[in-house]
Amino acid sequence: MASVVYPAEYLGDIMKPTYYKALWHNCMKCRLHFMSEAPHLKAYLCDECWNSMPHYRTKDVESQRPDKGPTYNLPHLLKDISFTEIMLYTLGNLLCVAIVGYYLWFK
Repeated sequence: MASVVYPAEYLGDIMKPTYYKALWHNCMKCRLHFMSEAPHLKAYLCDECWNSMPHYRTKDVESQRPDKGPTYNLPHLLKDISFTEIMLYTLGNLLCVAIVGYYLWFK
């Protein structure tokens, strides 16, 4: 069997180790430098800080709905308002705008 002789340049490419780009980031909690290719997935936290924080999961989406608040039962809230209340509210707003306009225009 004959041995194959390769040029020196070709052997240099084979023997050269593969390098990757070092992606260093600062931890947002402990300010330690850490390497990560996707730091946004762990909120720019190192592995120790990420594991020390509590992680919450919800099983169902219905548990995330608020039980009370300004927009909880809005369609039923709008059914309770009568037309006269809407007209009185609009008249009051127009009266306030007229007073402010009078003071800005004439004084």
